[in-house]
Amino acid sequence: MKSEILEKKTYLLHWMYDFIEDDDEPAYLASDVLECDKVLTDFIDTLSESSSHTDYAWVVSQVEAVVKELNVLNAKHAGQLIETDQREDICALIDLVMQNAGHKIEEDITEQWREW
Repeated sequence: MKSEILEKKTYLLHWMYDFIEDDDEPAYLASDVLECDKVLTDFIDTLSESSSHTDYAWVVSQVEAVVKELNVLNAKHAGQLIETDQREDICALIDLVMQNAGHKIEEDITEQWREW
């Protein structure tokens, strides 16, 4: 995993854990953040390790899959696992992973599937 991608993911997860520590009754637990981490890591690894990463349609299908998986995870927590700051960071992370795979996109590719 490239250092820039790792830094972006680490930053995102840090603030999710920080929310848990600062809230007396957090809407989610550390195990939920770990699950989010796994979903994102699997996406990152799939795109970086697959020889299909040059196929734009395949990459878009992977983005759709990760967004829908995050939709399910976020719905388990009444939409509170992924809030505005996390949404922006996740979208930036997905964009960075796509750029790393050789695809530059101008708009938010997640918007058509995203429920968070």
